[in-house]
Amino acid sequence: MTMRLESNENVETANRPSDMADLVWLVILVLTSVAATLVVSCVTPFAALAVALAGTVRLATALRAMTMIWLINQFIGFILFNFPRTLNVALWGLAISGGALLSTLAAVSAIKHGKSFPMTSRLGLALLLAFAADEAWLYLAAALLGGVETFSPAIIAELGLANLIWFLVMVGLNELGAILCAPRFGKLPRMARAK
Repeated sequence: MTMRLESNENVETANRPSDMADLVWLVILVLTSVAATLVVSCVTPFAALAVALAGTVRLATALRAMTMIWLINQFIGFILFNFPRTLNVALWGLAISGGALLSTLAAVSAIKHGKSFPMTSRLGLALLLAFAADEAWLYLAAALLGGVETFSPAIIAELGLANLIWFLVMVGLNELGAILCAPRFGKLPRMARAK
């Protein structure tokens, strides 16, 4: 019995991506978030990133990576886009952080508890729930900080579409990275095989 348990642990360890492969994937996601932030003037697709993280790395790593992505987003906003340095803007930054982390938790939950669904359905559900969690959190923040008027159906639909497009880009990068990185860094974490 002990030998079988050890054998199962060895198989699980062998199937896990290496730390270097995890790092390469996280760097790809961070660079993708920087590109998204620059292309869409500081509108980072946090829901798409949440699903990409939730489907590939452990929860603690996903939350740390999301925090780093949020910090980079804020740096770009304040340094490159000259965000005003006011208390309200700082509070909005914290609210965005909360929404990003909440969307990560929602994506992890959807992937974990949706195991009976096919992978495509799980990832789609995770994206939908991550986006809803982020938007709901930000709507609550807008009720306190101002800006509820920016939550029109047209704007929410535009942000949802942007998250979907960036998510598809991340899926493509994940598949491409799995092919290109395997010989050098080992098995990259794969969304298509999320647990």
